Amino acid sequence: MIQGQFKPFGQRQHLLMAEHRRLSKQYPVLLPAILIFGSGVFCIASFYANALFPLLAVIGMPTALLFLSAALVLGVAGVLASIISILETIDRLRVQTTTFPKPKGA
Repeated sequence: MIQGQFKPFGQRQHLLMAEHRRLSKQYPVLLPAILIFGSGVFCIASFYANALFPLLAVIGMPTALLFLSAALVLGVAGVLASIISILETIDRLRVQTTTFPKPKGA
């Protein structure tokens, strides 16, 4: 094994977290939008659930309820992610203004 190619597990995890942070800073609306869009897709799919998955209907599982439950969970997660994103943006701006105050003479 070549020594330059081996990276301990902690360093690889740190690189993945750094990539996630960069992506979330660059596109802060991406995750909430994906979650809310997925909620809409599951909600629409619940209307056609019996036709899409007839095997679940045969065993007696209520497929529409399953899809609506998944849509509810994704929708709530999307709304919470949006609220957290807004709060982080407000907090970041507040910290930035307290760290770099304007000069009193200006």
